[in-house]
Amino acid sequence: MQVQGVIIGRYIELLYETDLPDGLPVTVDIRPEPFSLEKKQGLIDELCGSWANDDSLNPIFAEIECNRRNSVPREVNSDAAS
Repeated sequence: MQVQGVIIGRYIELLYETDLPDGLPVTVDIRPEPFSLEKKQGLIDELCGSWANDDSLNPIFAEIECNRRNSVPREVNSDAAS
């Protein structure tokens, strides 16, 4: 039997009723639900948004831009097998 639930402190509240009696010992294999695409995007926006007014990053991004402008493009062999 596989049942989904929500952890509340030291307890797991099942999302629907089962025919299991109260007090029955069970073994629980906890597998967190993966984040949805929207949740992942929200976390990225939160983390990257904290950089918006961080002036200490300006020299870093300036160096990256300078290196990108000054680097020689690499040769790509279009005949190579992929």
